[in-house]
Amino acid sequence: MLPKTFANPIVPSGGLWEGSRVVLGLNIFVRGKLKRLIAPLAAALLITLAGCGVGAKPQSSGGGDSKSSSETSPSSGESESTGPQSVAFGQSVTVKTDQGTKLKLTISAPTDFTEETDFDPEKGKYVVVDAEAALAAGVVGNVSEDEFCLVDGEGNRYEPAIASMEISGSFIELLTDKDKPVTGKIIYDVPTDAPGLTVEYSPTGVNSKTLGPLASWK
Repeated sequence: MLPKTFANPIVPSGGLWEGSRVVLGLNIFVRGKLKRLIAPLAAALLITLAGCGVGAKPQSSGGGDSKSSSETSPSSGESESTGPQSVAFGQSVTVKTDQGTKLKLTISAPTDFTEETDFDPEKGKYVVVDAEAALAAGVVGNVSEDEFCLVDGEGNRYEPAIASMEISGSFIELLTDKDKPVTGKIIYDVPTDAPGLTVEYSPTGVNSKTLGPLASWK
């Protein structure tokens, strides 16, 4: 996949072209490092805060753990599903990841990505979804764009694509402020005729184990 600016074969392999390859390599490297750093950082913060007593469950007068009203009363807010949740694009779901952390997530319907890019799509076209995440429960959480996989109606799966040498739009976030949403965009490279697109959320736990699909939007 060649940057548009350097796609002409008469351009010599050196100078600007070599520089663009270095920048692309750094882009991929930095995104990977951000993902690998944020999850352990979230786990470390969680362990540290738990050791300080932050986020500990209050004790009842009888010595047992008291349950929050959201866990005991179905009318107190969003219900927590015991399995994967499937909702329409644009709707929010609250999922439990690990260590008692809950995230509120929203994914919009895929639309054609029309902004200028540095790299042409390899499969046909770029589509983009708007993503939003917020810490709903717990003391710290994290979210990464590579946890959101696009699936078409034929079962083909598409990982997030790199369309630009910029990394500022990456959806890789550490969540520490409860109920304060963060937003971003996730870009995918798909065939022009890809049918029935769905986005699946399969996060990685603090032990780097995939927790399986927890939610999907379609």
